[in-house]
Amino acid sequence: MSLATSSISANKDMHEKKYECLTETRVSGLFQFERKFLKETEFFPDKTTLNFSENYTLMTEMESTKEKKFEAKYQFNCENEEKFNSIICKPIDDNNTYNIILSLDSLRYRKTLITHYWLDGRGNEVDYVHIAHGYCYDID
Repeated sequence: MSLATSSISANKDMHEKKYECLTETRVSGLFQFERKFLKETEFFPDKTTLNFSENYTLMTEMESTKEKKFEAKYQFNCENEEKFNSIICKPIDDNNTYNIILSLDSLRYRKTLITHYWLDGRGNEVDYVHIAHGYCYDID
């Protein structure tokens, strides 16, 4: 590999990085008056890709479809959490309300979504929570 090719590769790594992530566990549920209920759900897909750019500050999540193609789903603003060597991503717009955390050490990730139905008067102090976690691998 030439020096020019090496510096281009290093520059690409700084600005763009892609991971394919497989879901191990998905649960959903509700918390009401401290009674807990969780069940299996299909809320999060089995496979996603996390496409980071601008030195891990912007991320586009892509989900697999029934046709086994990936399509862009949501965009996130991300911050590097140096204490745990992880990336914490929060949604850019209001269409998406879940957060994603990716460990750069283990390449494990977690997605969490909490919806507060009771704030809109739907339900009686009920919070629905959706959680998924799994592992990723570098596809660059």
